[in-house]
Amino acid sequence: MNTINEKIYESLELLPEDLQGWGGTAPIFEQLIIEVKPKIIVEVGTWKGQSAITMANAVKRHKLDTKIYCIDTWLGALEFWGSLKHTKERDLMLKNGYPQIYYQFLSNVVHNQAQDIITPFPSTSTIGYNFLKSNKVKPDLIYIDASHDEADVYLDICNYYELLDKGGILFGDDYTTWAGVKAAVNNFKKEKNVKVDVVGKSWIIRK
Repeated sequence: MNTINEKIYESLELLPEDLQGWGGTAPIFEQLIIEVKPKIIVEVGTWKGQSAITMANAVKRHKLDTKIYCIDTWLGALEFWGSLKHTKERDLMLKNGYPQIYYQFLSNVVHNQAQDIITPFPSTSTIGYNFLKSNKVKPDLIYIDASHDEADVYLDICNYYELLDKGGILFGDDYTTWAGVKAAVNNFKKEKNVKVDVVGKSWIIRK
């Protein structure tokens, strides 16, 4: 019963395309895809799917057999309900008080003909991690861009680095723009003694 595959896109009430996002078209996505040539990409925090679609288009261009799994609650990070709740770009499309932004994500995937590549997993990052771990999924490339709270980011980095296949890459956004992200990355670097590369706003850890 609780299974997600390409059938989720069938009979979708398609919304107009809206790929608004934050940094999801940066060159780093295609650069890392070329480097890793991943079979499995996991994105933790996807919003309307801008970065996922950027990666899907990249794997198409390079003729890779790649699946992208997008883990998100589509309920909004803390700032969506707090300090930044009035910003237009964080509109959760509430219906009877419940966010509907998930359907914008699905519509964007369909508009970009990426249904065979992108599969959403509507859940928390922790449940997503536990699900992938229990099913012995070993991603080659993992993108972290969910909560910006230091404790949340640190937990996501720890969990998903564990899942990452040897030779894979874990990376994320907002290193120079969110203090919580920078602190979490730096703490992980110090405690696990790993190298962190910073390119623009992105942080990159190779396993």
